[in-house]
Amino acid sequence: MAKPEEKKTEEEMQVEKVEWIGVDGALVLLYIVLACIYGYGILNSVDFIIGIMAPGIAICITVAVFLKYCTEVFSFATGKKGKK
Repeated sequence: MAKPEEKKTEEEMQVEKVEWIGVDGALVLLYIVLACIYGYGILNSVDFIIGIMAPGIAICITVAVFLKYCTEVFSFATGKKGKK
């Protein structure tokens, strides 16, 4: 009996593929970087890192991701993306 993975077409596999370069990869990288920054700040009792720098980095990257998704939604809504 064939496995379910073998029955998928190329198109289905392309849709299910995770893009690690771009916004998704940036979010994973953000998590790792913030965990390291917070860990260092907590272990060494550096209030600047915990109170100002790490939240500032999180805010900047969150706003950047939000704007990226807004541009994708807007381009999809106007029909500019995906037409050849």
